[in-house]
Amino acid sequence: MTIRRSTEEVEDDRGRRVTAVEEPVAHAAPRDDERVAEEEVTSASPSSWSVARGLMRMLALWVGVPLAAVETLLGFRLAFLLAEANPGNGFVNFIYDVSDPLVEPFQGIIANDTLNNGGVFEPATVIAMVVYLVTAALLIAAILVTTAGAPARETVVTSRSRHRERATYRDH
Repeated sequence: MTIRRSTEEVEDDRGRRVTAVEEPVAHAAPRDDERVAEEEVTSASPSSWSVARGLMRMLALWVGVPLAAVETLLGFRLAFLLAEANPGNGFVNFIYDVSDPLVEPFQGIIANDTLNNGGVFEPATVIAMVVYLVTAALLIAAILVTTAGAPARETVVTSRSRHRERATYRDH
């Protein structure tokens, strides 16, 4: 008598399921026969540390979003001042109004310099850009250091069952 083996592997959100079936095969198999079925179920779930680590890293990424907005705003301010942009323009005026509170703490450290084209080089803007960049970088580094260390392992559970069941064969 020959034995036929078949394996089925299914992966879903609960894990991986492997089913192996062994059944006797004969040229004239009886209508009702026994077969041996073996099923292996493997499921994996992340540890609580992995979840917390992911949330902390997401927080670090969210620090970068306001940093990018502040740096872009101050970059526009610096470019508009250098190019002697018209402060009567609505967009230019908006950039100046929104960026003034960000630059104010750094005014007076180094005097502004007037350029040949009439534009103004405002060192306070450059200082503000550097200070905000360094502050955000240190904050991101501190968050990432808290999540450093050995990677947390997932919990993997594997269960196997072997049973006999009745199989019905059809003549082909």
